[in-house]
Amino acid sequence: MASDKSVKFKTPNWFRQSARRRGWQVLILALGWCWLSLGQIFADEPMRYLYNAPESSLDKRYFYQWTILKTALEKTNPKYGAYTMQSSEFMTETRQVYELKNATGKLTVMYLDTRPDYETNLIAIHIPVDKNLVGYRVFLIRKENQKLYNSVKSLDDLRKFKFGLGLGWIDVDILNSNQFQVVTASCYDCLFEMMDNERSDLALRGVNEVIGEYEERRAAMPDLCIETNILFYYPMPMYFWFPKTDEGRRLAARAEEGMRIMIADGTYDKIFADYYDSTIQRLKLKDRKIFRINNPFLGPETPFQDKQLWFDPATYQPKSF
Repeated sequence: MASDKSVKFKTPNWFRQSARRRGWQVLILALGWCWLSLGQIFADEPMRYLYNAPESSLDKRYFYQWTILKTALEKTNPKYGAYTMQSSEFMTETRQVYELKNATGKLTVMYLDTRPDYETNLIAIHIPVDKNLVGYRVFLIRKENQKLYNSVKSLDDLRKFKFGLGLGWIDVDILNSNQFQVVTASCYDCLFEMMDNERSDLALRGVNEVIGEYEERRAAMPDLCIETNILFYYPMPMYFWFPKTDEGRRLAARAEEGMRIMIADGTYDKIFADYYDSTIQRLKLKDRKIFRINNPFLGPETPFQDKQLWFDPATYQPKSF
């Protein structure tokens, strides 16, 4: 009678060890493909530039600056690939700095002046975005006071006036350090209302800002006018700032590379001229009497030696493209 015992084959040790090795090899290859796939997904993710929203519907101060950034990113598309640029919620300057320092992701790029604290805790592109045009200041005043400014001969004469500035702005500290009287407004629109209501004698405005601000408000504030004789100056380079993280450095490197390309190929000068030549001529900057004060908050990283980065009303020639 035949036995019903099943026949068992003993697998050689060399075969079992070989199978285990192949299994590990397959697993390692599979994990490798997964990492490569994930890396490709992240590599294809657009670089994200999230910037501060305007403070109000009348706030058009930064159109030029974001045009510069967008153009720089376009110039670097072949090397870095896709990007997104979009506005976040409106944030005060203090809040913007907080978000970048803590790398919260609610903001990934900021346009602001330089201070020692920022230089230590953030990443800057040391190219004054508007060529320091904002360092040249004119006054928004009440029409009846123009005669008072006609008689100004010195900085001491100017120290008799109450300068209107925004709360928390570095300008407040710059003017205080130069012994000027400063009155601060709690919001952007409040700055003009404060001057119109005679709580300040003037609103101190950048050359690049003042015409648009005047045009937007002159109907509601018929006594408002741009002072005609004085150009007030302090160096105040405004930079693009990024978080001090690996991603922040990557975002900054791309933007700076694009800005340098723009400077070299003339695109930067063209955009500057498109936005500001008419303003420079309308305000007759070369004909104004200039009063200069010091900015004690600038560090050694300020690129004063590179003259092409700085606007000078005495030598600037409007461009024809």
